[in-house]
Amino acid sequence: MNISEKVLLTLEYDKVMRSVSEYAVLGVSKEKIKNSVPENDFLSAEISLDTTAEADALLYKYAVSGVDFFDEITDELDRAKKGATLSCSELLRVMRLLRSSRLSKGAITVIDDEKIVYLRRIAEQIFTEHYIENDIASKIVSDDQVSDNASETLYQIRRKIKKINDSIREKLASYVRGNKMKYLQENIITMRGDRYVIPVKNEYRSQIKGLVHDQSSTGATVFIEPEAVLDLNNDLRTAIAEENAEVEKILYDLSRQVGSMADALALNIDLLASLDIAFAKAEYAYKTRSLRPGFNENGFINIVRGRHPLIDADKVVPLDVRFGKDNRFLLITGPNTGGKTVTLKLVGLFTLMAMSGLFVPAKDGTSLSFFDKIFADIGDEQSIEQSLSTFSSHIKNIINITENADERSLVLIDEIGAGTDPDEGSALAQAVIETLLNLSSRGIITTHYSRLKEYAYARDGIENASMDFDSETFAPLYKLNIGVPGSSNAIEISKRLGLSGEIIDHAYSLLTENKISFENVLREAEKSRQEAEKYKAEYSRLTEEAIRESEAVKTERAKLEQDKQRFIAGAKSEARQLVNEREEYADELIDEIKQLLKKQDLSSGDLIVARTLKNKIADSKYNLGEEDYSDLPMKPVDLSSLKEGDEVYVSSLSSVGTVCRVSPRKGEVEVMSGSVRLNVKADKLFTVKKTEQKTKSSLKKSSSVSVKRSAGAFNEVKTEINVIGQNVDEALINVEQFLDSCVVNNVEECRIVHGKGLHILGKAIQDYLKKQPFVKEYRYGVYGEGEKGVTIVKFK
Repeated sequence: MNISEKVLLTLEYDKVMRSVSEYAVLGVSKEKIKNSVPENDFLSAEISLDTTAEADALLYKYAVSGVDFFDEITDELDRAKKGATLSCSELLRVMRLLRSSRLSKGAITVIDDEKIVYLRRIAEQIFTEHYIENDIASKIVSDDQVSDNASETLYQIRRKIKKINDSIREKLASYVRGNKMKYLQENIITMRGDRYVIPVKNEYRSQIKGLVHDQSSTGATVFIEPEAVLDLNNDLRTAIAEENAEVEKILYDLSRQVGSMADALALNIDLLASLDIAFAKAEYAYKTRSLRPGFNENGFINIVRGRHPLIDADKVVPLDVRFGKDNRFLLITGPNTGGKTVTLKLVGLFTLMAMSGLFVPAKDGTSLSFFDKIFADIGDEQSIEQSLSTFSSHIKNIINITENADERSLVLIDEIGAGTDPDEGSALAQAVIETLLNLSSRGIITTHYSRLKEYAYARDGIENASMDFDSETFAPLYKLNIGVPGSSNAIEISKRLGLSGEIIDHAYSLLTENKISFENVLREAEKSRQEAEKYKAEYSRLTEEAIRESEAVKTERAKLEQDKQRFIAGAKSEARQLVNEREEYADELIDEIKQLLKKQDLSSGDLIVARTLKNKIADSKYNLGEEDYSDLPMKPVDLSSLKEGDEVYVSSLSSVGTVCRVSPRKGEVEVMSGSVRLNVKADKLFTVKKTEQKTKSSLKKSSSVSVKRSAGAFNEVKTEINVIGQNVDEALINVEQFLDSCVVNNVEECRIVHGKGLHILGKAIQDYLKKQPFVKEYRYGVYGEGEKGVTIVKFK
């Protein structure tokens, strides 16, 4: 790796990796993360970022739970491979590895997502053996116990042991509870070695026949195995030996199976660790609100609202940094404690994180570059052991940088040329910058030297930048301004911190005239820039507000247009209904005339009746239930005198309506005609004068006829129509009238029953619905709704 450990420590890379390791599950993963270094090539770094993105999708899109914990068992696998028998606890650790392997592989390979590539490739290599996993789980019940059912032989042996134990206790119970209990020190049964005994008082030892196995420390008690249980104890000892042999055989068989797959399980540990590391990186990204940066290898860096991951999230100030394309270097100036060093470290640390497959805490648009080498000279590195001053240490770093940097290097230098005579230091700094520019390196350099600010204005490839500060209080704002050099403001900051005015004045008197002039220009330029920023922010706010208001107006206009269409549809429906009523009435009159004409001899009375019927037909012709107002004297309305409640004649509707609202500016009047409310231009409205032929009350009465007729239609709203047996033309007419009624009455959903048949009628109705603007959607019925014999319609 071409990045030294010293640089990694300087940029605090190790601290970030320790934070990431806390999200890993496995001990081996934690250590690998802590000891990891950035990738050596662009492709590997890009794959590492892709892997983290895949882990993020698995965790937070597909709810994969990550890697299940298992113990480190490398030594156990090595021993099993060599033929050693593993203990119960060791076999259980192997079982946990097998279970974790199976769960991880299954969880990842089952997901059908073509973007999950690298982690799927890892998961597919994982070895699984469900049989041996279940075998261990069923046969080993704890860290020191094998299940009774591990084998038939073991089951029979343990039954025999239980039976012998019961027999021994039964025989010894006669000593504890019988007439011999007076010889016992205590009424208990105990064991010495693997033999059952009873505690007998020493003076009565001759009263109990058997073998003495032990005595108490005082000699008052001897522990005797009665003759009655000698054989049973021997049988028990034999059975226990058989049990141990059978347990050993079971453990050996399981260990042999583990040994046969030891290499595959060892590989599993590495594969699962790789998955665990990817999941840890993804979880770290989630917890730190980080995103995947754009990644390139051409040296371009653009950080948008970047937050240093080691600074408290509630205190950190986001930074924007951009360089490496048009200008390869940034020269940052500004007051001390203004954030220059934090900016250097942020750029270096973000670069290292991206090269390690880590997301960065920034906003969309952030892009970082891969570098073969990264150099950093940041902070006071005075070495007592090497007797080097701060300046000497600084120069040794500069030597290393200028001798090894190239076009694929990132260079970060804090306070270049500091620690010595300002004139010589600035000249030396300029020479170093010139060398780095000629090497085509990229990077950031901080300084207080005015000479370097002027140099950055004149030299291609480097751009001035400054840390923002309050022009009134000189307090740092921790914002980077690219393109504008900054003033150190050392004297003003000293004044703010309490240095005496006399010293401040004397300091200003010692500055050269050119220096004062240059700093004043910078200060005024900064003040103007900050004012421009305020105006720009205000302009952006007003623009956004105007856009929001415009969108609100468009929304309201669309709503009004929708209401207008609904009102028009309502008016059409009401007019059509009235026409149909008149047609029915006329048909009835015509039928009566036909009945008269069928008579052979018409009387004078019949002729009178026929003439009367004819006059009725003429009276009803084109009359929609309203009175005829054509004979009324009218004049155009005067908007200035028109008021709510006045009645006006609407020429476009040939009817009288009531004024609801007057809009003189628009030249419109909102009129309620029947049950329809609409806006009418003033030139379409006329004032109705009272005459002897028609009074206002008669107008109201005639209007009320229409309203009552409409109201009757609204009171009986139908949401279903049946057109089965009708031909297409007849059905479409009836459906059209039905739909208009639904629209006027704000029906949300209706049913059209047309039957199945050859689907001719249903298809014709749905073709008609397809063209109607007020129809939101339509469909055939489902099971229980009539299926394809019914069409369900929803309105907008």
